[in-house]
Amino acid sequence: MTKYLLIGFMSMMILHAAVPAVSSPSITVMTQPNTDKELVWVDEQILAILPARVGIPDGYINSLRDPMKMKKALPTLKSGSNLLAPPKLGSMGILAQPKVIEEPLRLLAIMNKSVLISGKWYKVGQSIRNFTLAEIKSNSVLLTGKKDQKLILFLHKQNNNIKIITK
Repeated sequence: MTKYLLIGFMSMMILHAAVPAVSSPSITVMTQPNTDKELVWVDEQILAILPARVGIPDGYINSLRDPMKMKKALPTLKSGSNLLAPPKLGSMGILAQPKVIEEPLRLLAIMNKSVLISGKWYKVGQSIRNFTLAEIKSNSVLLTGKKDQKLILFLHKQNNNIKIITK
């Protein structure tokens, strides 16, 4: 029995002596000769990322301006000032409606008995804003409004490279 204990103790000492002692934290990569190309590639990738990476120094980061801090304080109203104070919510009664600016009507395409005006398809008799589509011609449309207003929209040729041949 002592013979087995002595052999076990000696083998443990030999194994302990074979493992190098590391005094400071570091990474040790043990590579073994391997015929498998995948494992060799993985070993190469690990060796490639081992060098210490260089980042941005703390001094540079501390020198950057904080985007959340306002440098100038908002102006405050003085008691003797000629400026009016901003209105309080709900003090005006009915809120004023913002003015809506509509883009002009544009005839983009004519196909059979339908027309594409400002991105939407219409047929004769349908209303477009304050007008009604009255007539479709080969390169224009007639829109009629209230009080006999007439508006004619023409096709505008935008691309010379596209040719549409109709029979």
